[in-house]
Amino acid sequence: MSGLNALNTPERAVALADIHAVLHGYAFLARDKAPFAEMQKFFWPDAWFRFPSGDAVRPTDIHLIVQGDEADYIRHHITTIDVQFVGENEARTNAQFFATTHLSFYDHWGAWVDIFRRSADGEWRIADRTIVLEGTTPGGWAGPKMGRFVKRE
Repeated sequence: MSGLNALNTPERAVALADIHAVLHGYAFLARDKAPFAEMQKFFWPDAWFRFPSGDAVRPTDIHLIVQGDEADYIRHHITTIDVQFVGENEARTNAQFFATTHLSFYDHWGAWVDIFRRSADGEWRIADRTIVLEGTTPGGWAGPKMGRFVKRE
């Protein structure tokens, strides 16, 4: 077990704050007219961005989610974040979210399941993100966009 899992330590508090800042920073930028190039700062260059279908792209290609047809209005809201440190330089997170769009207040929801890595200078970034899509609202924006990425049984 990582020393970062010990409660009430300054090291844990700093690591949690850094990881939360990455998650909330990403959620803030994941909006209409998203600055996809700016969003890359939250990921390691060799990171993977995984879809429920099993398809994966590098952070430079996350714009493929919207398929050239962004929502007129979209905001992502993180409701709960669980962080488990599995080493001094690695953490596993599960961030529950829902997204509001111009078509539906609860357009889509699920979790971002991430593996974070910390650099030698202490910077935490996402090394691997898996989108777990738990649902979409019929007639909403995300259903047609995410449909091609949803795993079929």
